[in-house]
Amino acid sequence: MPEHPQFNRRAFTLMEVMLVIVIVAIITGISLPYFSGTLKGAGLKTTARTISRMSRYARSMAIMREEVMTVALNHETMEIFLGGEQVQTNSADGEIDQDVLKRLGYKDDDGTSGETAGIEKEVHKILPEGLTIREFDKEWTEEDDEFPDLYLIRFFPNGQCEKFEIEIEDKRGVAIRMENDPISGKITSEFLQ
Repeated sequence: MPEHPQFNRRAFTLMEVMLVIVIVAIITGISLPYFSGTLKGAGLKTTARTISRMSRYARSMAIMREEVMTVALNHETMEIFLGGEQVQTNSADGEIDQDVLKRLGYKDDDGTSGETAGIEKEVHKILPEGLTIREFDKEWTEEDDEFPDLYLIRFFPNGQCEKFEIEIEDKRGVAIRMENDPISGKITSEFLQ
C-alpha cells in the first residue's frame, strides 16, 4: 500500500484565518465610535494647556523680575507669545544693532507676525490649525486699541493680572471657555457645546 503523506496539523486553515479577520472587523466596527470621541477637542485641550502654561510662566517671571510681563495672542495668525517690554537703546556703542538691520531689510525676520506691541518675545507658539477665537473679553485700555490684531494680557510684579475670558472654537463648532482669576492668576476652562 502506498503511504499518504502526513499533513502538518500545526498550521491554521484558511477558514480559521478568515473567521478571525471577520471577528476583528466586527469588534473594530463596534468600538471605533467610542474611540473617536477621545480625539474630539484634542486641539482645544492643547490650546487651553498652552495658554495656561504661558500665563503661569508670565506671572512667575513678572514676580521674579519685578516687571510687567505680557501674553499676546494674535487672533489673525493664532500665534501666542509672551515677554517683557522691549528695551530700546539709543546709545552708539560701536556694535551693529540687529533691530536696525531688520528695519533696513538687511536681515530677515524670523517669519512670525510683525506686530509685537513692543513685547520682547521670549516664548512663542503657533496654536493648532482650524481654531478661531469666538470671543475675548477684558477691560480694554488705550494700549490695547493701538494693536487691533493682538489680545494683550498683562501680568504685574505683585502677582496680579488683567482679568480675561476667552472662547476658542474648532471647525466642528466645539468650543472651550477659559477664564482667569486676576488675583491668583489661576485659569479655569470648560467645554461648551
